[in-house]
Amino acid sequence: MAIQSLTLVSFRNHEKKKFNFSRGLTLIWGENGSGKTAVLEAIHILSFGRSFRTHKQRDLIRNSDDALAIRGGFLTNRISDDVAAQVIRSSGQKMKLNGKILFGRKELIGRNNVVVLSPEEQSVTKGGPVERRRFFDKMFSVSSPDYVDTLQTYSRVLKQRNAAIVQVKENRCPPEDLHSWDDQLVKTGQKLWLLRYGFILEFKNHLKEMIERYDNVIQFELSYADQAPSLESYKNEFKNSLKKDLALGRTTYGPHRDDISLIWDNRDLRNFGSQGEHKLSLVLLKLAEMSFIREKTGTHPTLLLDDLFAKLDLERSKKIVSLLQGLESETGEPVQTIVTTTDLLNVEQSGLLKGEKETKTYHLER
Repeated sequence: MAIQSLTLVSFRNHEKKKFNFSRGLTLIWGENGSGKTAVLEAIHILSFGRSFRTHKQRDLIRNSDDALAIRGGFLTNRISDDVAAQVIRSSGQKMKLNGKILFGRKELIGRNNVVVLSPEEQSVTKGGPVERRRFFDKMFSVSSPDYVDTLQTYSRVLKQRNAAIVQVKENRCPPEDLHSWDDQLVKTGQKLWLLRYGFILEFKNHLKEMIERYDNVIQFELSYADQAPSLESYKNEFKNSLKKDLALGRTTYGPHRDDISLIWDNRDLRNFGSQGEHKLSLVLLKLAEMSFIREKTGTHPTLLLDDLFAKLDLERSKKIVSLLQGLESETGEPVQTIVTTTDLLNVEQSGLLKGEKETKTYHLER
C-alpha cells in the first residue's frame, strides 16, 4: 500500500478536506469543477515534489488565500512516511519528509511511487521530444537512484557548459575554457546514455507484454537507436558540433537531445495518429510504466486514473480493467487505484468494482 491519508488546506478549490484511502480502490466522483483532479494532483506533489498539471506553484493556492498546505501519510514495505508541502504566495514551496525540511526532490523520488493517467499526460504522445524524454526520465529516476544521480549531474554540467558557451560567443573568455566542461559532460553524458538505452530495452519488453495482454493485433512500439555511442564517437561528435554550439549558444549534441518516437501501425503516432490511437497508446504506456516500476522496486505504484472511463469506449475500458485485475492476481497484492469520475455508471460498467473487497467512495460537490 502507498498512500493512507491526505489532508488539503486551501488547495485549489478545497478549503479544508481530508481523505482516507483504501488498499484497493478509492472512487472520487462529482461534477466537473468539484476538485476531483486536485486530489490526484496533491498526491503527486507529495510523491514527486511537483504537480503534473502546472509549474506555477502559486496557481495551486485557493482564491486569494496567502498559502496552502497538503499532508499525506504513506506506508510502503512496512515503512511509514509523513510528507507535507506548503506553498506560501510570497515565498514559494517548502516540503518536509518525516518532519525534516527537504532542500530538493531527490530524497522524495522513489519512496512512494505513483503512475498518473490524465488528459494532461497526453502530451507524451502528442508533444515533442522533450515531453517523451521527461516521461522516461521520470520513470527511470523513480526506479533507479543511479539514474537520477546521473541525470541531475548531467543537467547541472550541461547548464554550466551552456553558460560558458555564451561567454565564449560574446568574447568574454577563450574557447579553451570549454575543455573542462567538455570532459565532464561527455563522461556523464555517456553514462546517462548507457543507462537510458538499457532501461528502454527493458521497458520495450513491458510494453510488448501489455499490448499482448490487451490485444495482440495492435501494432505499437518505441523507435530508438540500437545502441549508445561509444566514448570515442561521443567525443568526436562533440568536437564536430563545436561551431554549431557557438553559433546557437547552446550544446547541440548529447542525451538531452534524444527523441524516443512512438510508432502505431507503422506510422509516426505524433503526426498521424487518431484521437483514439493517442488515448489508447497513452494507456498502454502507463500500464507498462506501472509494470516496469513494479519490477524495479518490488512494489506496485499507486495508480491515479483521472476520469479515464469518460475517454474510452466500454469495450476498451473493460479490457483495461481486466488487465489490471490480472496483474493483481499474479503478484498476489492489490494495485492501489484512485479513480475520479463524473459518472459512476461508467465505472460500474467497466467492471472495476467487481470483486473489490475493500472500496472507499467520496462524493465531491462544487
